[in-house]
Amino acid sequence: MPEAPPEFRPGQRWLSETQAELGLGIVEASDERTVTMRFPATGEQRLYARRTAPLWRAVFGVGDVIRDIDGLEVTVVAVEEQSQLLVYNGEDVDGATHKVPEQLLAADLHLNRPQQKLLAGRLDRDAWFRLRQRTWHHRGVWPTEPVRGLVGARIAPIPHQLYIAAEVAERFAPRVLLADEVGLGKTIEAGLILHRMLLDGRAKRVLVLVPEPLLHQWLVELLRRFNLHFALFDRERLAARGAANAFETEQRVLCSLDLLTETPAHAAAVLGADWDLLIVDEAHHLAWTPEDSGLDYDIVEALADQTPGVLLLTATPEQLGRMGHFGRLRLLDPERFSDYDAFAAEEDEYAAIADIAARLLAGADLDAAQQDRLTELLGDASDLDTETVVERLLDRHGTSRLLFRNTRAAVDGFPERRPHAYPLTPAGGYGTPPAAPPAETESEPLEPIHPEVGAGVDWPEQDPRVPWLLELLKEQQPAKILLIAARAETVLALRAHLHERHGVHAAVFHEGMEIVERDRAAAYFADPEEGTRLLLCSEIGSEGRNFQFAHHLVLFDLPLDPELLEQRIGRLDRIGQSSAVEIHVPYLSGTGMEILYRWYAEGLDALARHCPSAAAVYERLGERLQGALGAGADPAGSDVTALVQDAAALRETLNAELAAGRDRLLELGSHRPEVSAELVQRLEDVDRDRALFEYLNAFWDAFGVDQEPGPGGSLVLHPGRHMLQEQFPGLPEDGLTVTFDRNDALAHEDRAFLSWEHPLTLAAMDQLTGSDLGSAAVMLTRNPGFSAGALLLEMLYVAECPAPPALQVQRFLPRLGLRLLLDERGRDHAEAIATETLSGKCLTGNRKLATALITAKTPALERMFAAGEERAETAVTDMREAAVARMQQMLDTEIERLMALAKVNPSIRDEEIGQLQLRRERLGQVLSRAHLRLDALRLVAHG
Repeated sequence: MPEAPPEFRPGQRWLSETQAELGLGIVEASDERTVTMRFPATGEQRLYARRTAPLWRAVFGVGDVIRDIDGLEVTVVAVEEQSQLLVYNGEDVDGATHKVPEQLLAADLHLNRPQQKLLAGRLDRDAWFRLRQRTWHHRGVWPTEPVRGLVGARIAPIPHQLYIAAEVAERFAPRVLLADEVGLGKTIEAGLILHRMLLDGRAKRVLVLVPEPLLHQWLVELLRRFNLHFALFDRERLAARGAANAFETEQRVLCSLDLLTETPAHAAAVLGADWDLLIVDEAHHLAWTPEDSGLDYDIVEALADQTPGVLLLTATPEQLGRMGHFGRLRLLDPERFSDYDAFAAEEDEYAAIADIAARLLAGADLDAAQQDRLTELLGDASDLDTETVVERLLDRHGTSRLLFRNTRAAVDGFPERRPHAYPLTPAGGYGTPPAAPPAETESEPLEPIHPEVGAGVDWPEQDPRVPWLLELLKEQQPAKILLIAARAETVLALRAHLHERHGVHAAVFHEGMEIVERDRAAAYFADPEEGTRLLLCSEIGSEGRNFQFAHHLVLFDLPLDPELLEQRIGRLDRIGQSSAVEIHVPYLSGTGMEILYRWYAEGLDALARHCPSAAAVYERLGERLQGALGAGADPAGSDVTALVQDAAALRETLNAELAAGRDRLLELGSHRPEVSAELVQRLEDVDRDRALFEYLNAFWDAFGVDQEPGPGGSLVLHPGRHMLQEQFPGLPEDGLTVTFDRNDALAHEDRAFLSWEHPLTLAAMDQLTGSDLGSAAVMLTRNPGFSAGALLLEMLYVAECPAPPALQVQRFLPRLGLRLLLDERGRDHAEAIATETLSGKCLTGNRKLATALITAKTPALERMFAAGEERAETAVTDMREAAVARMQQMLDTEIERLMALAKVNPSIRDEEIGQLQLRRERLGQVLSRAHLRLDALRLVAHG
């Protein structure tokens, strides 16, 4: 008697057996012969013959996590049927109950019933089962990894940066001031903290406020280094939104602070949106005194007051005054920093403690007053070693948890600078300065002399710097040379002249180019075999880029702002640079260019080494320098010589004051080498591990992605003709060049740096675990430990525990909660036989044999399913208890540590301790509800 066709009712949800990518379908109509099914996820409609429709009913059970079309996510606790339609009763993460009719289920839900799939003979390739097992295993291990969030960034593993990122990102809603000296990587530290918080789920909505000139630099850095896409908000975008609040339309927003101060409506809009994390660059520009504050400060203060996490990036505090420093600290903790006079008194006390620590670290004896103060602080410390004493003093530093500051004096790894001066004789009247320079304004700073400006289109024919450059290229063959000039017009004219008149091919890099064009130019310069030797950069075009594979820098002109000079040199002078940086400075003798050279070489000594006081010297003597430039003074004259000598004397004095005022205790808290060494070692271990390469290669092969060798050990990926689906997540239609090597990624920024945290990797894992692909497989094997005809059933159980992402339950609960390998008598062989040792012939391509085997063994399989469920019910209790124990051990230790610190250090916020205690309580509740879900089955028959 023929089997009765299934019953279809409008509103029921069904899945396609042959096209899982269609998502969850809904019955629109049916009659005796056909059924019309709509698939909302793809917008498709299909008409099936009712008797032969390749469809199966989507029925979720108790313990399954479902989601409705509005995004509400609940765990099913009961299922009701009303007129052949299902209604799910569920609980959300807060324990509230909800009813979800099946008609309102989200279209992208998947239903994984491995038992039904296996018995129905809907089998996957064995490669997918293995990938599924490896994916769940990795997802259980990675949340406990100390370098999570740090591995995926396109950065060199610099110890102090990794330390700050790991320390700060572990805190609930961190509120800190990042104040490393120029060149030490505050932007990278902020990016690493942000990256980990996003991956951990502790931040979703992020606002980054920067000065307008740095918008593009931040946008590129976040994307290129951290694969983070931010929406750039400018005047045009905000105006286009009309009455709607544009700040509520994006999760990650990059915006100019000037944009908020100039339009009250924009400030109101940004304050009307909720944020999880606020990042403010150049925070030293925020003006505050006890009597008054600037509008920009007031806006940031209002945002900081309503945003849990705040990162302020600022220049070194000693250079900016104590009152301004206090103003920034009160943005982080207004209750703790409410009285400036009290703060100043505390700072004086901390300076005395820091001096004690510095003498101890230097091996010097303490004087009587210092010894008495040490005894007052720690009691009898005669039996303690120096490291322990300093550690306990550090705990008492008032701002150590709020402020991180590393200095070049305390950080190793910078290369030697070797400046080379080239005085050139100007031809005729070329290079003569104008009678008077334009007046300096706040928005348009006075520029130094650019002899090519106004010299006509043929200025390279007259400029002696051009033949000098050609000679330098010959002398330094085959070395790569980076040339930086102030203006895009200069580098464009220079490139044209070099190419047309001398056959020299150079790449250009300037603000008028699109991001993709800049990346290509940088990649062309970086290519060690076929790339150009010369890259010509404008001022803004060089911002934020890493060209440390090159060792020669040409300063075609010199900027007035010493910070710009340091930024130029910083393209090559970076931690990790393998060679000395050769700095070539051509200048026209007798012109303002020579004055600037003397200012930097003799006055600031900023070419041969980093000058901490350069900005302060320029602030005090800048008007005299501009006067000398504007008047066309004789570079060798007495006035210029006196200016240079005064600059040198002031530089020596200020540098000495900064060195004497170094807070060694604060520097120790900003970088603990023993901690960062472990992070660096672990990151390097992960980089060397080939597990990711093997995993993704297996994934690409199974999916149908074509790959071929690329330049320098890279791989070029292309969508294959017979891919499993039309698109592979994260793979463009025109292909993608990728590398697994960090150094290769740093040298070739046009290549995607693949890691366990790269969006392409994460999307691939999401696609696999979000489907039933690999959840049922059959394999024939020959294992000497089993007799012919023996049957094994491998069962993979996934641990599930619905909870808000911020709780980070997966740090305590492994995703692959249980693996069983049962024989027909219900005995488990999982410990004796690992997944990877089970190999043989996959029967996906032999459906007839697989179906015959499953049909013959169905009664045995039913018993094995039951035995597995019984073992899972027993194991889940132990799993919950172990997870709660791990959680309590970690959080109890941290809570006790902070409570002890709070007794001696007022910067420990009660809110921080309270949040940890609340988190411990909530985790205890949700972990006690964790359950095991059968995720995948593999039937292994001994042939």
